[in-house]
Amino acid sequence: MQQVQEFTQLIEQFESGQYFQLLGFEIDKVEYGEAIMRLKRKPDNDNMQNMLHGGAIMSGLDIAMGLASRSLGSDAVSTIQMEVRFVKSLAEGNATFHAQVLHQTNSTVILTGRVLSDENELLAYSTGTFKL
Repeated sequence: MQQVQEFTQLIEQFESGQYFQLLGFEIDKVEYGEAIMRLKRKPDNDNMQNMLHGGAIMSGLDIAMGLASRSLGSDAVSTIQMEVRFVKSLAEGNATFHAQVLHQTNSTVILTGRVLSDENELLAYSTGTFKL
């Protein structure tokens, strides 16, 4: 398992990303094979119906699953495949993104991702395959 210092460096790499900052994500937790991030709703991330935009949700899932993949020790990962199922819209409050490794081989990792509201309602569910 990686040392806490290595996770700190990994978190700093993600948090310094311009796209990460543009959308306003915050990393809450990184452990081996797992990541949790939060997104405070702001008008810049809304769609025309004043709901959190699906693109922001997909971006958050991709970033969270990438972060969980990187926690396994790889210096770089690439999204090979990602599928998202939208369950419920978010009109107010925050979205929390949970990513967890489901299966790992020498060259790929399969993950699950969930997006929850402040009330713990499922907003979206995702699976993804990442190249290590």
